[in-house]
Amino acid sequence: MVTPVRILPAIQIPELGPSLGRVALAPDASSAHPIALDDIRLDLATAIFELTEDAGAWSATGDRTGAVEALGRAAWLTGWEAAVRAVAERLAAAVDARIAAAAAESRIPGRRRKSLQLSAAERRALHARLGGGSLALSAGLDGLERAAHQVRDTGVLDRDAFDRWRGALTEAARRLETAWLELESVVDLEWHRWTPLVESARRWRRPRWALWTFSLLVAGLAVYVGLVVGGYLPGPPFLYEFARWWWNSWDRLITPV
Repeated sequence: MVTPVRILPAIQIPELGPSLGRVALAPDASSAHPIALDDIRLDLATAIFELTEDAGAWSATGDRTGAVEALGRAAWLTGWEAAVRAVAERLAAAVDARIAAAAAESRIPGRRRKSLQLSAAERRALHARLGGGSLALSAGLDGLERAAHQVRDTGVLDRDAFDRWRGALTEAARRLETAWLELESVVDLEWHRWTPLVESARRWRRPRWALWTFSLLVAGLAVYVGLVVGGYLPGPPFLYEFARWWWNSWDRLITPV
């Protein structure tokens, strides 16, 4: 006897675009940033829309568990962490470019110029500061997981549980927008955070003591050689040979033929 496959009632996936807010909408003119982030923001929004499409496809086949897991905590965090990583890499590259341009302007030597670039530890710290919004997002996703557990494990669709899950999804989308706005504000702070280092590199000048020391050494050496050649000071044998050659040449030059 073949056991019939029970297909659970399909669930309707909510439209998350309005709840994503600024993540899905083009920013206004007043929210310009020193670093272009629109492509990363749109990639994040696209990732969430693709999750909803996958969830809808699973739900259409009657696989409620697949639909719920497609919009689960791990999927949201994967998209968010990819966005934070992309922003961190772009910001670090932009800061390094600012420092390099300032160093080239002031003609800082190559080895010293490389030491001004962001280190691996500074890049990791930068990434951590940009991901500060992850805490609020993670808290919202914890609520989503609790609501999803009730929908996933219920054979008969519990309308109240379903409503709680839909509400948790929209709350997760709103928290994602909040996390993104916080990330944008941190990008602004980080951009200005490195300005003193950039300006310091731009104001750099070669130390003058080295130039003066070299000049004095050359001048002192020239005076010493002149005194030795002139016969006023004793000197090494090769300078005596040079002095003899010099005066012989001088005598031939001034003595009429």
